[in-house]
Amino acid sequence: MPPSLSFETCHALTLLTRQLLEAGESQTHTHVLAQGRVYRVVVSLEPVPEDQLQDVITQYL
Repeated sequence: MPPSLSFETCHALTLLTRQLLEAGESQTHTHVLAQGRVYRVVVSLEPVPEDQLQDVITQYL
């Protein structure tokens, strides 16, 4: 099961996903500063095949 993320983090990722898709992009990268360090952040969107949707849903139950 994927690590639990806060609702706020999931919401922020959903907004980012919408922005990427609206821009016709499926990936992006940037750098962020957190806790005194610089981190490289890479986001890649991969659609879940329809035949795997039930497995994904089950992971969150």
